[in-house]
Amino acid sequence: MSYRKRNGSDTWHFCRNCTNWPTSGYTERTSKPTSGELCDQCKAKKRNANCR
Repeated sequence: MSYRKRNGSDTWHFCRNCTNWPTSGYTERTSKPTSGELCDQCKAKKRNANCR
């Protein structure tokens, strides 16, 4: 799983179908971030088994 956050933001996204999934100007990592916040929309999509 990839985690992305926009440069200058503290919010990490992990669902590629999130409306806020960064496509440019971002930092990416493959392990769960230890700082910052996880996106509420991504968490909801994961709960509803709709995270891609």
